[in-house]
Amino acid sequence: MTRKNNSRQTIDNIVDIAAKLFAEKGYEQTTIQDIVDGLGMSKGAIFHHFGSKEDIVEAVIGRYRDKLMAAAEAVANDKSVPVHERLIRTALALHVSDDTGLQMAEHLHKPQNALMHMKIERVLFDDATPILARVVREGVEQGVFDTPCPEEAIGMILTYSNSAFDAERLALLTAGELSCKTRNFIWTVERLLGAENGSLGGLIQLFDGLAGTSGQNGNE
Repeated sequence: MTRKNNSRQTIDNIVDIAAKLFAEKGYEQTTIQDIVDGLGMSKGAIFHHFGSKEDIVEAVIGRYRDKLMAAAEAVANDKSVPVHERLIRTALALHVSDDTGLQMAEHLHKPQNALMHMKIERVLFDDATPILARVVREGVEQGVFDTPCPEEAIGMILTYSNSAFDAERLALLTAGELSCKTRNFIWTVERLLGAENGSLGGLIQLFDGLAGTSGQNGNE
């Protein structure tokens, strides 16, 4: 049991250091030697648990995914919260809030992290869609939403949001343009889900952290 615990602790340490380095330096710029130096252990010890840097990044993404999905599931399953509010809170739970996660999210949009970005987007899309769709389906049953295909609607919403709110595009927007884009996005979500106008306005919180990245190209 002690050996298993030690092995688990070593794996956790490797993933901790790798996640920090990927966030600080970017995936492409981080080498196995960087991870070795950060851990103070031999390459052999790392390769005992991971076959390559790609295996390590998969573990980092897996941890990132597990944390977000656990938070989203907990909110989605809280039946004490009205369904439209629960959908908003579930969407908010899918966004990182810790320092390492925020650093990683920032670096993901850089060209050198394209592969890691693509992997995380695919994982989050695949795992978040059924959680959000389950809440929407419940809303349909209650008459809060009116959409024939909840999972398809959520898939369209996630696809659109990933494209429309790409960091490179946002950097070119003024604060006024960003405000218009976010309001139109929420309006579109409400139409796709057959929700009452204004009922999902709380989704604006998803974009609070974007205010400082736009508006640098002029005033409203």
